[in-house]
Amino acid sequence: MTIKPPPKINIAVTKNSKKHWFIPHDQAIPRPNDQSDITQILVGIYTLDLAKINEVEQTVYIDFYLGLQWYDSRLDSSLSSHKSSPYQCKLEEVWHPNLHIINQRHLNKELDEIVHINPQGIVTYRQRFYGELSTSLDLKRFPFDEQVIKIELISFSYSPQEIYYIEADELNGISDEISLVNWSFKEITTHSHAHYLQPEQQDYARFDYEIRVKRHSSFYAWRVLFPVALIVLMSDLVFWLEPTQIVPQITLATATMVSLITYQFILRQELPKMNYLTAEDKVIVGAMLLVFIALVESVISINLVAEGYPNLAVSLDEFLRWLVPILFMGLAAFAFWV
Repeated sequence: MTIKPPPKINIAVTKNSKKHWFIPHDQAIPRPNDQSDITQILVGIYTLDLAKINEVEQTVYIDFYLGLQWYDSRLDSSLSSHKSSPYQCKLEEVWHPNLHIINQRHLNKELDEIVHINPQGIVTYRQRFYGELSTSLDLKRFPFDEQVIKIELISFSYSPQEIYYIEADELNGISDEISLVNWSFKEITTHSHAHYLQPEQQDYARFDYEIRVKRHSSFYAWRVLFPVALIVLMSDLVFWLEPTQIVPQITLATATMVSLITYQFILRQELPKMNYLTAEDKVIVGAMLLVFIALVESVISINLVAEGYPNLAVSLDEFLRWLVPILFMGLAAFAFWV
């Protein structure tokens, strides 16, 4: 039995003169005043709630209200002789900027996709979104960090030369009753700019709504810095023991090293795997080095006593018993506040 190859399918692909792909305008309804002025889009975003920031998955759960408004002269009844009343219709029945939220993960819509049109030709679109957004977190200063949560709107149909976003001052904001714990709200900023898309090699109109939040660090100071400081001070007790007490010195230095390594693994589960060290990581790594110094010094002092230099061993202990705490405090200050 002979198997025939599938028939060859010819796919028509649109290219321009520069030999790169582009996305044509996919709406049948042309843009208002598409031959002259830029169409202005009034954008308002009000955050109803921020529930959770997930550092491991780099997501945020958000509930927000989006409002868009623009003028379409073709719907302006005041330009004609007859009078009209406000009405509503489906979004797909009128021209709209074809916006997408490009950093959405799992967003749900609560309202129907309709627009309201008044007799002056003002088109208003309202929608409520709730769900997950992806967000790029910079955790280098964790747990004393600030983060920016973005809602990124982009039109994959129009360039900045065709539509322009304007901030609706009276609508943009955030509720005073957000449920986000361990964070405090600082400010909201908006930014209208061009988004360059490499496959099409052209710019598209984009609008960013940014919420800046600051982490409450007191919880982590008691949960991370204080226990690590206690472990380092435990290792410092090695320098207060007589050099002749071999077993207590080795046992104490080894136990503190194991405790610190175990504690570090537990803390690390709350953060994603990154190619840089956070401030918390720097403190823990530095603490490990100090604990290791205590272990090495124990071995050195034991050998000095065995070779007949007990006074030198005692002098070394007296020097390090003050140096190690000072180094740890300097390390913590550098990692968290510099």
